[in-house]
Amino acid sequence: MTSPEKNKYVYVVYCRKSQEDKDRQVISIESQERELLDYASRNDLQIAGVFREEKSAHKRGRPIFAEIMQLMERGKANAFLVWQPNRIARNTADGGLVISHMDEGMIREVRTPFKTYANNSDDKFFLLLEFGMAKKSSDDMIVSMKRGHRAKVLAGWRNGIAPIGYLNNLDRPKGERNIIPDPERFNLVRRIFDRFLTGEYSVRELRRETTGWGLRTRQTKRQGNKHLQISHIYRLLTQPFYCGSFWVKNDQTGEKELHKGSHQSMITEEEFDLIQVKLGRKGKPRSKKHKLLYTGKIECGQCGSMVTGEDKRQLICTTCRHKFAYTGRDACPKCSTKIEEMQTPTMLRYVYYHCTKSKNKACSQRSVRVERLEAMVDDVLKRLSLSKDFSEWALEELAQETEHSSQKDLIDSQQRRYKEVISELANLTKLYTSPANIDGKHLSLQEYEGARSQLLTEKKQLDDIRPDTGRKSEEWIDWAVNSFHFATAARAWFEKGTPEQKKSIFASLSGSNLILKDGKLHISLKKPLDFCTFIAATFPATTTLIEPNKSPMNKGQSSSFGASIPSLRGILNDVRTFFKTVEEYEWFPILDNDSPAFKSAKLRKKPKAA
Repeated sequence: MTSPEKNKYVYVVYCRKSQEDKDRQVISIESQERELLDYASRNDLQIAGVFREEKSAHKRGRPIFAEIMQLMERGKANAFLVWQPNRIARNTADGGLVISHMDEGMIREVRTPFKTYANNSDDKFFLLLEFGMAKKSSDDMIVSMKRGHRAKVLAGWRNGIAPIGYLNNLDRPKGERNIIPDPERFNLVRRIFDRFLTGEYSVRELRRETTGWGLRTRQTKRQGNKHLQISHIYRLLTQPFYCGSFWVKNDQTGEKELHKGSHQSMITEEEFDLIQVKLGRKGKPRSKKHKLLYTGKIECGQCGSMVTGEDKRQLICTTCRHKFAYTGRDACPKCSTKIEEMQTPTMLRYVYYHCTKSKNKACSQRSVRVERLEAMVDDVLKRLSLSKDFSEWALEELAQETEHSSQKDLIDSQQRRYKEVISELANLTKLYTSPANIDGKHLSLQEYEGARSQLLTEKKQLDDIRPDTGRKSEEWIDWAVNSFHFATAARAWFEKGTPEQKKSIFASLSGSNLILKDGKLHISLKKPLDFCTFIAATFPATTTLIEPNKSPMNKGQSSSFGASIPSLRGILNDVRTFFKTVEEYEWFPILDNDSPAFKSAKLRKKPKAA
């Protein structure tokens, strides 16, 4: 390749597409090359060579691009011909290198079929701007992709190709695809686990078995339809995905975290743990972080030490029936039978909480099983639970009282619209925090935030033209709405919610540490939860759940607490005064901006005013 003559432009045709965009690139490499060569022919451009590359330009390290830049440095070419400037660079380093070579005269021009960037200050500025816009677009795409991945993980679905025995559900739209059992391979893969659990098959023997079954990997566009190798079977036996969980790398810490999956598990957690022990993995590749939910909030009622949790796993030897903790062991401590030789031994698991005895080693308090602890929390939630019907009635009564008291001065159209906005905000929060909307199927986080933002903007505009109306009234209405809805839904969240929801609700119950003594959990409820227990205890009918009537009927007649309504109206002023005087705590939703799934609502202390 000869050097270009002086004032002669010799072009390098560079065609690139991202490796990860093989099936969805706007214009393929073949199309780029065809269009660019046709353009060069029409415009009589001298071509030094055509270079093709399948690699993302978001980061440095493209070998073909590096080869082109060396070509420019040696003077064998001095101009680019590309489809778009973003084909050259989507990162600041490569983009800066191109501009630097233009400054030094090694690159005289960057040309596309739509625009030419000459080696002058204006064109270099716009070319650098194109590189910057390409980087911004690439960064935004990555952020959006990660947000979608996190949302999918929080919903319990692993990203990427499903492992053998499962299929990615392509019948659903992108972003909503889940993982379903593979009807052809699910039972065969389950048979691998069953064989190994008997203790009669090694991994090598399992490979021979699967070959005889005709088990092959799923055929894809470029690979697949192969028998399982020993390494594949070993990975299969050590993947927690098959027992209902999966690993995800935390982008911030770089560490792997285990998430509970929503897919159908193939084996139990106990079977998975036993397999790891049989394989000689004395530990368990499973996080305990989400198991011990109630540490750091409970104190021992005898010595004042903190209460900690412990996840204990045991195994019953099939030979001598001795029960022992198998973590860190490979054999029964009594009869020395190897765990890998035991055929389907019994696995036991206990999670319990006990005093750390950090303040008094002689503390006599005994441990409490997690089932017992959660039953006590459920009993507290049961005592403060108010029915949906009562909450709706109470909020309507309080709203009516507020409306009547403000009609004297606020009777214009702005006030009427203000009431509508308040009502819409309350209804929006009620729908979003409903137990039926835990998975976001009725109202997603994006829809909730968008609608709430619009209503709050309109509410602020109305506030500006209503000088006689302060903010205190609206604050206590929001406080009352959130409090009643928490009392209505908290028990359902605690029973059916995620570990994070259960932990959040548990932490929301008491303003100080909870006390565990003599096997009983003592909870001093925060305001206004203690008031909800007062209502529930004084008027038991307010906790009764009833089916909504299909035909229109008077509220007092259709409510199960109808007989108590006169008395309840008598304390409405006390309720109003109570909520207005609560200033120590505020409600806030625990949400993840990258997830459409609602986690829970929680009480926290209000930040001190600046």
